[in-house]
Amino acid sequence: MDERLFNMILLCIPAAGAVITGFIIPYMKAKISAVRMDEIIKWVAKAVQAAEVLFDAPGEGKRKREYVIHFIDRMFNSKKTVITKDQIHILLEAAWKEMTGR
Repeated sequence: MDERLFNMILLCIPAAGAVITGFIIPYMKAKISAVRMDEIIKWVAKAVQAAEVLFDAPGEGKRKREYVIHFIDRMFNSKKTVITKDQIHILLEAAWKEMTGR
């Protein structure tokens, strides 16, 4: 009886490993990515607000965009690429529209 129980436990170990590898790890990565994206969105909004203050003159839209993209790129992509510049640009436009109410 002890040997059968031991063999059943040995059979369950690879199944548990498959469940952990197939479901739990991807779930955790997705959860961490969602939290990271929320953090990026908050920082983009703050960078947009800072750009509005720093570049207050009319016609400075391009400099404001470059400032925000460069700031977020340096902040989150210093060791590895977390977010692309196109994604930053999209979040920037969304934050600006939310801020201005357009």
